[in-house]
Amino acid sequence: MLLSAAAIIVFVKYGLVAAIDQLAGALGWSAKTRGQATGFATSAPELVALIAAGLSGVWDAGLWNIASSNIINAGLMILAVLRFGQIRELFNVRFADEVGFAAVGVVTPLLLMRFELDTSWAVVPILLLVFLTYRIVDKRLNRPAVETSAQETVGSIPKGLALSATALSLIAVAGIFLGDATRQVVNQMGVQPALAGWLLGVVTSLPEVVTFFAVYGAARREGKLHLLEDTQEVLDNLAASNMSNTGLIYPVGLIVFLLVTG
Repeated sequence: MLLSAAAIIVFVKYGLVAAIDQLAGALGWSAKTRGQATGFATSAPELVALIAAGLSGVWDAGLWNIASSNIINAGLMILAVLRFGQIRELFNVRFADEVGFAAVGVVTPLLLMRFELDTSWAVVPILLLVFLTYRIVDKRLNRPAVETSAQETVGSIPKGLALSATALSLIAVAGIFLGDATRQVVNQMGVQPALAGWLLGVVTSLPEVVTFFAVYGAARREGKLHLLEDTQEVLDNLAASNMSNTGLIYPVGLIVFLLVTG
């Protein structure tokens, strides 16, 4: 199970994230756009894990992967902030919406499990509406004029698209093995689904910790710490990752699970 999850992480980091680097450089994306794109890409392991676990009959393990990943993502972001001395920047009013949506992503799946609503069809449109609200609010509070800091890198759109397609194909294959392995861990080894989900959560959160520290590390090397663009990218990465986990991946995985299980 852990090996399959680790393989997915490798495909995300060296495939999807590398593809984002190419596209960001070619299209001149801002720190905010780049952070959101990275957050969506690094949520791919959670999508694969949730669908694979659900189809293998261990839905709870996949859902706990979603919940634990969001919690771990927030903890890792705080560690990166502390490591690079960005606490003051974190409380800038400019970042209130990103912090708020990251928190919504953490709380929502926990509440649904607490009230045993996690496999209800009614949850699907509600969560999709939550995700849509996130996108609308983000656009309205962060006008295009705010996005003025383009990445000073060179990229290639064809290379970025090719990397994305290759990585997604490899992730799908690894997901097949992940679902079967998770089922065996829960059913044959007697591991509680929640514990299996937390184990998956630790592994599938590795792309986030890599990107959090990489962003701040690059800013320090370039002498740009405390200029807010690095924290903007990190927080948008966190918010996009948590909200896509909760508002997009969760309902999509739930639809597949309910359709297959009847």
